[in-house]
Amino acid sequence: MTNLSKTTLEDLKSLILGVDTKVNKFCEKLDTVEHKFSNLVQEVEQDVKKLEVSKTDQEIKELRQDHDELQRGVEAMELNVQSLEQLLLEKHDRKYNVLMYGMPVKCDENIWDVFDNLMINYLKTDKPKVDSFSLANGHRIPARQNIRESKRPNPMIIRFIHNADKQFFLSHGSNLAGKNICMVDDLPPCMKEARNELARIGYKIRSEEKLKTRIRHSGVTVILETSNSSKRSVASSQGIMLLLTCTEPSCTPSHTVISLLTLLLYIDLYIFTIF
Repeated sequence: MTNLSKTTLEDLKSLILGVDTKVNKFCEKLDTVEHKFSNLVQEVEQDVKKLEVSKTDQEIKELRQDHDELQRGVEAMELNVQSLEQLLLEKHDRKYNVLMYGMPVKCDENIWDVFDNLMINYLKTDKPKVDSFSLANGHRIPARQNIRESKRPNPMIIRFIHNADKQFFLSHGSNLAGKNICMVDDLPPCMKEARNELARIGYKIRSEEKLKTRIRHSGVTVILETSNSSKRSVASSQGIMLLLTCTEPSCTPSHTVISLLTLLLYIDLYIFTIF
């Protein structure tokens, strides 16, 4: 009995030792698996952080690109506004000027005698009224001549002191019909180009469509209006847009941005917008 008990205890002891060994090995394997899993988790976290950083960098890059484009747009708008302001200031500076085309040139002429002759003999204005005008200065302007055409008189420019006198002067322009003489507001070079282009279009309209035309300006816009009677015609419903680029040397650097001329033909209203 004693021997059996001793044998049984030895067996139990061996069994326990075996189980303990297996448990230890299992624990070691479990530690290894846990370590590998921990490493895997760390690697995944690092990959996620890299992806987040990469995504953030891309978003930052796109935001910077959007900011740069917006900045360029703002700078272009500021330059455009500055150019328009300069154009308006130049137009205002010419507010009291009148250009006259077609007045015959005389040898050793006196510009004021030419002006008096225009007012009295062409515009049918009384001498006392002419003498009442306050004029700052006046002179001929050298003009480019087309070698294929006969030499035309250089235009005259007169600067009034009072705008009311200037408007009175221009209001008598209808008396020059058929005399190859005209008088118009003095405008900045780009607006003159627009007006000249519209004048050519207006001549074609009068010749081919037998309509009346009138050119006027508002702000930096030059407008050609047409009518077939005393009332403005609004019968047309078709619109045409034509873009022209001002390439004449007379366009100064300050007008570079505003040298694009837009001709809008819509409802019998022809508009040149300088921007």
